[in-house]
Amino acid sequence: MKTAIVTGATRGIGRATAVALGGLGYHVVVTGRTQHEGDAARLPEASALAEFAQLSGSLATTVAMVEQAGGRATPMVLDLLEGKTLQPVANAAIEALGHVDVLVNNAIYVGPAGVARFLDTPPDELERRLYANVTAQLVFIQPILRHMTEMGGGVIANVTSAAGYARPTKATGLGGWALSYGVSKAGLHRIVEQLVVEHPDDGVRFLNVQPGYVATERVLAAGDKLDFVTRHAAPVAVIGQALARIVDNADDFAQGATVEVQDEARAWGLLPVQPPA
Repeated sequence: MKTAIVTGATRGIGRATAVALGGLGYHVVVTGRTQHEGDAARLPEASALAEFAQLSGSLATTVAMVEQAGGRATPMVLDLLEGKTLQPVANAAIEALGHVDVLVNNAIYVGPAGVARFLDTPPDELERRLYANVTAQLVFIQPILRHMTEMGGGVIANVTSAAGYARPTKATGLGGWALSYGVSKAGLHRIVEQLVVEHPDDGVRFLNVQPGYVATERVLAAGDKLDFVTRHAAPVAVIGQALARIVDNADDFAQGATVEVQDEARAWGLLPVQPPA
């Protein structure tokens, strides 16, 4: 049975990808902080981000959806800010699966200053975002990559963003992204490029996967605050289907490539040829 680990899989792109991998017959370890429906309202950032109180989604729900799609799912609690738990969870996932064919690093940190301008962002928020979106990713990847090199193959796909490599044209709140987000995604984006040159002959495929604007549950719940995303967003289920297909056929893509998920979805007939205006 093919296997995968998908982080940040309680909702959004992570859940959609996990469900789609289930449909392809995978055993998926799904990670996240929300174990049961309703738990999101009790997350630390919920008091500052009203949309969290409205969010559905949990590990329990994702497990049920993966299994309904025809796959198998194992839930594991993972918080990117809990550094001492990262490698133990990674090792537990390897043990639960027996072998890891695919790792999709999708989880990110979303804090109360997530869309604030730089001068309005408290230093501790800068630290949390950079730790969770870069350092924690490296720490979590390490034992899984070691396992894949020993196994002689595997796929590591990091969910990147144009914010990490495109020149910003608008400020956050006016259709752009927060500086802390762009910097953290730039760091994540570089991981794949570096690992390609460190592991040229180990059989592991490395990809950056760029989903573009996606109508996730959190984006829709944020209302006007993320309206610039909603207007151009692709359905999250479609992005999950396309992302799952990409990692399942990773050999079809250049090593270290940045794969535009929506372009592939259009080529496969999952999205209209013309993107939303």
